[in-house]
Amino acid sequence: MAVAACGTQPAARTPARPAATAVPAPTPTPGRPAPAVVQVENDPAVRPQSGLQKADLVFEYLTEGGITRFSAIYRDPSGSERIGPGRSARLVTLKVLRSFGGVLFYSGASDRVLGMIWDQKLPSLDDHADGGRYITRDGSRPVPHNLFTSGDQLQQGVQRLGTRVTYELPAAAEPAGGDPVSRLSFQQTFSHPVSYAYSEADRAYTYSTDTGPMTDQGRPLKVTNVVLVQVAHHDAGYTEDVRGEEGVDFDLQGSGPADVYSRGGHRAATWDLSRPDQPLRLLGADGAELALPAGLTWIHLVDPGTRPATG
Repeated sequence: MAVAACGTQPAARTPARPAATAVPAPTPTPGRPAPAVVQVENDPAVRPQSGLQKADLVFEYLTEGGITRFSAIYRDPSGSERIGPGRSARLVTLKVLRSFGGVLFYSGASDRVLGMIWDQKLPSLDDHADGGRYITRDGSRPVPHNLFTSGDQLQQGVQRLGTRVTYELPAAAEPAGGDPVSRLSFQQTFSHPVSYAYSEADRAYTYSTDTGPMTDQGRPLKVTNVVLVQVAHHDAGYTEDVRGEEGVDFDLQGSGPADVYSRGGHRAATWDLSRPDQPLRLLGADGAELALPAGLTWIHLVDPGTRPATG
């Protein structure tokens, strides 16, 4: 296989940067270019987002105030189609970033998260990097919901840092077995309902929420695989933004239960992140990694015990 709060909340604080911000010239290493990990906001007021259909995976998780954010992963980004709107990073963003060995594209974060990015030298580029080369503003949209990138810009940024990965990607395959489920719905947060409907003609799911179907530039998103990862979250003991919202962290380590929906069927699974420097795995009842079809995979981080209504 294998987000400062959005909407009306102010942009996250950006403390003064360290004096030395130059990036050393990349050193050739084995492997392939690292994936790009893009922070995309999900305030209802900014929908529809752009460029998510071309992502390989999207992690969706609570930020604050019931709003969710996306960490969209692009293994081989290209093209001029814009992706966004971009926003800030969170603690769980960094866990996803380390897991996939990616390069983070974002706009700001709390003092705590920025300190971790800098102290741990995590590969990252924000909207100020190289004079705003990788993330640019759309003057026709209100700040802070007007930051966009593109596949070509992501590719340039990954090449600029020279970050590479060597882990193997799972082979794509059609799922076997499972219980037939064509519809599912659940509350990801108290204010964010989620529902999916499977289309045999498209061999994919449409994703709807309180504002209707999620779309990408006017076209309904088509999600090939839907994954619910049950994982606890908790207050992280620091202030996330200028409104005084408490930071949130997720216990995304070790393993736990998951539900996988693909090709109109459901399979109970186990998520495994026992190695935090390797991509999250989904394991079947036999302990073997689940093989999923190629296409957009959407991973929701949900509360332990979440049981979707299905049909």
